Amino acid sequence: MEQYSIGIDLGGTKISGVLLNRGYTLVKKARVDTGNTEKGEEIIQKILNMVKEFRNNYEITSIGIGCAGLINEREGIVQSSPNIKFLNNYHLAPEIEQKTGLKTFIDNDVKAGAVSELFIGEGKDVSDFVLITLGTGIGSAIVINRRIVRGHNNLAGEVGHLTLVEDGYLCGCGKRGCFETLSSGPAIKRYFLKRISEGESSKIMETVAGNPELIDVPLITQFAEDGDRLSLEAIEYSLHFITLVTSYFINLLNPQKIIFGGGLTKGLAPFFDRIYDNLPLYALDIPLNNVKIVKSDIEEGIATGAAIYGFMKARGEEI
Repeated sequence: MEQYSIGIDLGGTKISGVLLNRGYTLVKKARVDTGNTEKGEEIIQKILNMVKEFRNNYEITSIGIGCAGLINEREGIVQSSPNIKFLNNYHLAPEIEQKTGLKTFIDNDVKAGAVSELFIGEGKDVSDFVLITLGTGIGSAIVINRRIVRGHNNLAGEVGHLTLVEDGYLCGCGKRGCFETLSSGPAIKRYFLKRISEGESSKIMETVAGNPELIDVPLITQFAEDGDRLSLEAIEYSLHFITLVTSYFINLLNPQKIIFGGGLTKGLAPFFDRIYDNLPLYALDIPLNNVKIVKSDIEEGIATGAAIYGFMKARGEEI
């Protein structure tokens, strides 16, 4: 009987799941709202319900979970997660394994995304690449010689917490001026609203009848595409720091590819030419001329990577 793996993307707003066969083909998928992130029992039950749904008529070998935060992947422990309150030194993988009877493994969400790129995405034809994810937060994963660079505590790649502006905005990590406070989705919205409070004008304000609570990043990117000056200014401010950090990766690692993923990447896609145009200001010529900068096109990349990771770990393979 063919064997399958379940992949779970455990996020602060939604839980996505996929069922993959051994050829890493998507067989089924599911999604539910995470709900109250302080109610751990309810969230665990949603994961168990999803596993139960996938197990019908399928031989499951493993479960892989991708979760934002600081992850001890060897012990299956979430040390802390920025968006899921109850996950504080939480033995998540052992609990799911005990309740399902299935081998369960967990990793950081961006590293799980990198696994999917490595085997079925933009990274499948190269040995060295960087995945940068842009969304509510910002993260990265580094792959060298087709192995994920983990660091001593599995924390390599926490690019969202590079300090780029001294004494800048307070970040969720407790530091100020992090990359995440300058280029994430919430950062774009904050920049826009700050400029409005300083007296700048935008056509968006007519659309929302003067109510700033109705403004979100999709609206800002839409108006930026239509030429709204302030919307474009907010986008370009974010892109400036994305360009800087991209150049750091190019100069430090000389990768074959840099892959952009995450929900915000789709919104910023029409403006990515600004990254390409400005990279020569910061990146060295030879590594810049030999790197390809692309956007991920994998559906449910984190959950898919988690399922592949589960397959591999169940076979005793490291990645």
